[in-house]
Amino acid sequence: MFCIFYCLYFISKALKSVELQKPVTFSDFAGEFFLIWFFPVGVWIIQPRVNQLFAKGYDVTKDFIS
Repeated sequence: MFCIFYCLYFISKALKSVELQKPVTFSDFAGEFFLIWFFPVGVWIIQPRVNQLFAKGYDVTKDFIS
C-alpha cells in the first residue's frame, strides 16, 4: 500500500515540477495526486498536459537523471 501511494506522490510531483520548472510542495501538486489516484477520470484530464509537455520538447529526464 505504501508503494502505491509513493508512486502516486512521485508521478504527480514530477509532473508538476516539470511544468513549473521549480521545486514544488505537496500543496502545489495535490490536485494531480488525487487525479492520478482516481485513475480513469484523472488520466483523462492529465493526459493532454503530458502530451503538451512532450510536444514542446521538454527533456524530462535531465532533471531526474543527473
